Amino acid sequence: MPSIIADALPGVEWFSPVRYRCRMVWLLVTAGLLVASLVTMVRELRQGMTLRQIRPTALELSAEIVDNRATGSGKPGAYFLTPVVRYYIDGRRYEAGIANASFGRPAEIGSSMTVLVSPDSPYSPMDPYGGLGATLRGAIVTAVLCTLLLAWQLALL
Repeated sequence: MPSIIADALPGVEWFSPVRYRCRMVWLLVTAGLLVASLVTMVRELRQGMTLRQIRPTALELSAEIVDNRATGSGKPGAYFLTPVVRYYIDGRRYEAGIANASFGRPAEIGSSMTVLVSPDSPYSPMDPYGGLGATLRGAIVTAVLCTLLLAWQLALL
């Protein structure tokens, strides 16, 4: 049976245990990527829902960016930057990282930005313009591609 898959492992028959194991490994890897992207989507959507829930009662404030907090990204030498902002509520000073930060580059220290702050949770400022962040977009694309690849792999079994 000539095909790309049949030519991938020359000398091994089409329905051999070696080919079956190879397919199963790729099937498990794809399923793992799908689960990881779905978990990321749920986390990002939960942040979006939190923003929608606090929006009616939240205070809209102007905050000063005082720092960019670095957190590890899982890759060696790579990290995420979260803007740390300073703002005042009733004369009291607060300083915290943006809860739903999705910035692609470092925020300029000393500049100002608008934040939403829930009176119930003043140490969790949110970016009101966060929208569909890069992380959520990437998770959606990854989930769609993994689903298509998984369906294709299952069809070949």
